[in-house]
Amino acid sequence: MSGHQASAGAPHGSDGLNGFHVEISKHFTFEAAHHLGGLPEGHQCGRHHGHSYRVEVRLTADKLTGPGFITDFGELEPFAAYIKQSFDHRDLNEVLNVEPTSELLAVHLARWFIEHVEPAIPGRLVAVVVSETAKTSATCTVSERK
Repeated sequence: MSGHQASAGAPHGSDGLNGFHVEISKHFTFEAAHHLGGLPEGHQCGRHHGHSYRVEVRLTADKLTGPGFITDFGELEPFAAYIKQSFDHRDLNEVLNVEPTSELLAVHLARWFIEHVEPAIPGRLVAVVVSETAKTSATCTVSERK
């Protein structure tokens, strides 16, 4: 039996990564309206309209905790609560202090997550993806941090 045989399953208590990069993701949804300024007259996004938004957060960690988690999905509940309380069935023009594009909403949510959720969990945010439709999305990738 070769020495590599033992690495087929990670020993109990090991993080099990052995050079691999692992990410998890969780999706959240909300319904909201908005309109965008600065567009040519007649542009469809300049009119007040709504979307069924989908937000995905992606997390990673240098090592796994507990039974092999980056972060227990239950620990993301504060983010779910923030989305529901702040954005669900709201006019994004009234609740954001920036133009409510998917790109700027992704940046806003990434900043909020890093400040309010990340300090209390073992994982760290990699990216936030905001989708207004099934065919479009904007991704805010978090720069490397020490």
